[in-house]
Amino acid sequence: MRRARRPISLCLLLVAPLLLSHCASKESNTFGLRMLKPEESARLSSVYNPWYTRKTPDRQDIKLLPPERLESLGEIALQSQDYEGSLANFVQILEQDPERDDVRYKVGVILVLTGHPEAARKELAQVLARKPDMLEAHEALGLVNLEEKQYPAAIQEFQTVLARDPKRAKTHHLLGLTYLESGQIPLAISQLKMAADLNSTQASTYINLGQAYLRQKDYTQAINSLKKGQSLAPQNKKVNYFLGMALAGQKRYNDALEAFLKAGDEAQAYNNIGVHYFVDGKYEEAAKCFQRAIELRPTYYGEAKANLQKALEKLQETQKDAS
Repeated sequence: MRRARRPISLCLLLVAPLLLSHCASKESNTFGLRMLKPEESARLSSVYNPWYTRKTPDRQDIKLLPPERLESLGEIALQSQDYEGSLANFVQILEQDPERDDVRYKVGVILVLTGHPEAARKELAQVLARKPDMLEAHEALGLVNLEEKQYPAAIQEFQTVLARDPKRAKTHHLLGLTYLESGQIPLAISQLKMAADLNSTQASTYINLGQAYLRQKDYTQAINSLKKGQSLAPQNKKVNYFLGMALAGQKRYNDALEAFLKAGDEAQAYNNIGVHYFVDGKYEEAAKCFQRAIELRPTYYGEAKANLQKALEKLQETQKDAS
């Protein structure tokens, strides 16, 4: 039986706003950033990859603008998540002044967010070669390493930042996330708690901390953390999903179902709670939940039906043993 669960990896959707706050010069408390679709990514690559070797007629109007105007347009596009437009303006600035490391850093961050880690690494390496003390660039490079699962390298970058600024909440968050994804749970908890102490307004920190406690099966602490995250982002599906997992771990099935219902559609919620009933040996309750999932969404038939069949088989086995 496949337990319905969401991926632990939260790299871009949850931590990208922490980096974008540098780019847009404003703190972001939303987590709506998304990865580009393949066709969007291809268009962005066409903007980035040729910029240093090719001039195209349709970009001459942009070229005529002064750097200050280009930067303003790039910032506006970045805040509206128009990465292609933002990049087009920023690279024009770099054509005129290749040593604008503040702009090159922003290009690196955009490339991280849009799934171009190697290109991002090259841009950030250039920045750090000239400005080795630029903490934002170390953070961004750490995120590149995290995305590529190069955990020791990511940890090194984040620790470099914290050695110079130990009260940098976002870096504690990123370091905690790295420890979480690399399976170093006690270290993850330690770093995420520091991040929460330094900045209690980021729901993502509490969500990741809740996941870490879940990995330890410390359901009480997981619930406490996730409820704090829920108070900051009540509609966040991830926080409600993991809260459902923690409540189910305490066998608080009704409360868990309520949380699962807030995390997704009703059919998925009943399948999720059915899995927990099944694991806990409550096969009759599990079967009812799987049946309900099928009734609610016939297109969910495959997974829920397989789970239902297994629950019924176990129920029959227990009835035979009892007789």
